[in-house]
Amino acid sequence: MGIVRSSLRHLASAPGFTIVAVLSLTLGIGPTTAIFSLIDELLLRTLPVPRPDELVLLRVQHGVRGRMSHAGEGQGGVDPVTGREVGTPLSRAIFEQVRTTPAPVSQVFASASFSRVSVIAEGVPEPAISAQYVSGDYYAGVGVTPAVGRLIARTDDGASAPPVAVISYRYWQRRFAGRADAIGRTILINKVPATIVGVSAAGFDGTEQVGETVDVSVPLAHHLLFQPDRPSRAKPGYWWLSVMARLAPGATAEQLRAALEPAFQAAARDGWLSPEHALADRPDDVRLLVEPGAQGHNENRRAQRMPLMLLLALGALVLAAACVNVSTLLVARADARHRDFALRLALGASRRDIVGVCIVEALLLSGTATVAGTVVAWLSRDALRAQHPVGRNPTAVLDLPLDGRILAATAGVSVVCALAFALLPALQASRIDLATAFQGGTRTLGGRRRSWVVRGLLAVQVALSLVLLVSAGLFSRTLTRLDAVDAGFDQRGLLLFRIDATSAGYAPDRVVAMHERIREQLAGLPGVREVTYSRVPLLSRVRQNKSFVLPEIGAGKTRAIVNTNGVAANFFAAMALPITRGRGFAEADRDGTPKVAVVNETFARQQFAGADPIGRRIAFGAPAFDDVVEVVGVARDAKYTDLRGETPPTVYLPAYQRVEGAAAFAVRAAVDPAALMPAVQAAIHDIDATLPILDLRTQHEQIERLHASERLFAWLSTFFGFTAVALAVAGLHGLLAQAVQRRTGEFGLRLAVGATPANVGGMIVREAVLLAFIGAVAGLGAAALLARTVSAMLFGIAATDPLTYAGAAALVVATAGGASLIAARRASRVEPLVALRANG
Repeated sequence: MGIVRSSLRHLASAPGFTIVAVLSLTLGIGPTTAIFSLIDELLLRTLPVPRPDELVLLRVQHGVRGRMSHAGEGQGGVDPVTGREVGTPLSRAIFEQVRTTPAPVSQVFASASFSRVSVIAEGVPEPAISAQYVSGDYYAGVGVTPAVGRLIARTDDGASAPPVAVISYRYWQRRFAGRADAIGRTILINKVPATIVGVSAAGFDGTEQVGETVDVSVPLAHHLLFQPDRPSRAKPGYWWLSVMARLAPGATAEQLRAALEPAFQAAARDGWLSPEHALADRPDDVRLLVEPGAQGHNENRRAQRMPLMLLLALGALVLAAACVNVSTLLVARADARHRDFALRLALGASRRDIVGVCIVEALLLSGTATVAGTVVAWLSRDALRAQHPVGRNPTAVLDLPLDGRILAATAGVSVVCALAFALLPALQASRIDLATAFQGGTRTLGGRRRSWVVRGLLAVQVALSLVLLVSAGLFSRTLTRLDAVDAGFDQRGLLLFRIDATSAGYAPDRVVAMHERIREQLAGLPGVREVTYSRVPLLSRVRQNKSFVLPEIGAGKTRAIVNTNGVAANFFAAMALPITRGRGFAEADRDGTPKVAVVNETFARQQFAGADPIGRRIAFGAPAFDDVVEVVGVARDAKYTDLRGETPPTVYLPAYQRVEGAAAFAVRAAVDPAALMPAVQAAIHDIDATLPILDLRTQHEQIERLHASERLFAWLSTFFGFTAVALAVAGLHGLLAQAVQRRTGEFGLRLAVGATPANVGGMIVREAVLLAFIGAVAGLGAAALLARTVSAMLFGIAATDPLTYAGAAALVVATAGGASLIAARRASRVEPLVALRANG
């Protein structure tokens, strides 16, 4: 304890140094802790269930010739290794087949997102509640126990069984205040009564994507009861279920895959075959994959892994800059403590004791900064959430808890940092020469060798700050380029939201009337210019596509895929999306009239090779291609899913001719669209208080969500970059101030023999600029390596953009020059006679 008290007294005697050191470390530890909490939640945490490592997820790798499914819903992506599409959803027939196949598993179970539904509990409507379908083995397979009541069992998962529901612990607390009498109550889900039989365990929010919570679960067998507009889900060629399994003790994923592969292939083949298909047309090389399921569904994690690792790298860079800065301060102060350490050695202290003093002081600095950094991390959680780090999922809920795991990791980083920045001062303190320590021979900063150590550390700081500034520049310019992209329609003054009338209990024959009533009601609101809707909202990363052929060319032509969108008659006018040839849709284009379509310029150019597209036919409806439409117009190219890349070929279809329950409304406002939100909500509530209003936001907010990753990178790298520059400036200023004090006699002599004050001040500025230049050169190479890893996230700018690199280098060099002016001014004002007497 003596060494601790001594170290505390020493740090208290130098409050300026202590405050700067603690502040530097806090700026490094705090944001890094916040980022690690984000990574922990998004990438590292497993499901809160017993033995999560036994859980596996069944996925499919599609063949070279395409998907095995005729249609489906769910998430997937392209495997970067094989280049093939990999997806999670499987068909109901495949699930039933693999569930009854002998295999080394204890349970095979399935779930499917029910989207957000309308729930009426105790007479109070609650729109936009998240829900899912689960098989009877779901809870038993996952290993969850009920908090109250019971969970869904196999006896509930039958068409003749009464509808039941299990609610989440979170929803139970929020809606029923944790009352036990919630069990047995009847709630209306999409206007269908279901009895609450239990509450799932606290902390278990389902096995969906990270950040997605499930409030209500219902049996899989009742999917047509709650969503009667989805009869295609019962077809063997429709893939929509997420299937998981729990391995038997001692079994491996590969053993399970080998056992289930024959059953999977047979069920997939049977689902593909139909009167219009021959076995020879079946996509080849389709295979079952068995992957770890300890974290549940992983598509969002896979998409976020690289960006999050890069964020952690940025945080590590600024933490390294903070450690280097503190190490620089400690080395620079070594001269002031030189005689103190020499006196301790002379009085009998060992060199190990001296090293221990340095390490204890470093631990005290680091520990204090860790406490402050944890507070900073806690306060910055809301700022991180506001950046929507799970950008593709607008409903993601992130807790970002600073629990024992995060605090333990932060403490470990703190100790490592302390040992890292205490290493050089400790080594120097242990090498003191007592023969010269009391002879005045070490009046400089420890000699030229120690001075170059400090200069080297400052050069490293400059290099780190340059890397972060280049990253900030690249992502900031990426956002600027994305914001400048012409979307093809007028994005200003738009308010967006989605309605799913069918999922809310509306029969298909009432959907069109409901959509039109909403449009008419909203069009009458003050400040509203026009209201329209489409099946798919633009710039939302959501797409709808169909396979097609051109009948004039021949039915034997290879099928192609095109993006489609069902739109209202006034869609093109309301979105300011011009029709460049022919006509748009009319109110008369309804069910029972000849089917028509409007294509975009890219589709017309690619498919009709410059010929007039008006009057040409497009055949949809694989495999029969009996859904034929006639092209009546050509619309200007408009972006579909996002602003990156080329505009895809798109076919617009009249919403009245293809009735679907889901509709994405767009309100064109003459005022600030955000100001219309309360009025829009009230108007729809007047129509139907149980109708869920989903994703209510402005078009500007929608685009910000679209570029959440790029915005998060730009925001954090800018903050980190300027933090690192500030640390480098602080270190450089401290070095130059001590250098001026150490070289007072030299400056006095120079001035005495004829040097001008400008000459002396220029020496200090040149030294600072040279040091920054060396660090900048090293930083440019490191920045180029880092930029290469993020090149896929950039847009409209090269990873080696010379303007960004030159601007960052010029900034750090100019800042270094500016930081040297105070020290240069002091050096130029040295009185020669006073300086020579003081150093005589």
